[in-house]
Amino acid sequence: MGLFFSDGKKIYRDEFKKILRSVPELSESERAYTEGAFQRALEDGLTKGELEKEISRLKRVSGDPLDSSELEKLKKKLVEHL
Repeated sequence: MGLFFSDGKKIYRDEFKKILRSVPELSESERAYTEGAFQRALEDGLTKGELEKEISRLKRVSGDPLDSSELEKLKKKLVEHL
């Protein structure tokens, strides 16, 4: 018995874009930045584990146009769809 688990549902590019548009705190440039930042993770669908990893990575990026509160709101919105 291992510690492996299924990430369940995945979010794909079109749904991701729709979710981004539903976060009013994000400007158009922040949405474009976020979409680019998640591009690789969205290739095969974004899982909850990948979401956690990407949000954590973005929090460490200096000069990131998104602040911690915006990242948390984005994460919350995305988790609602997983």
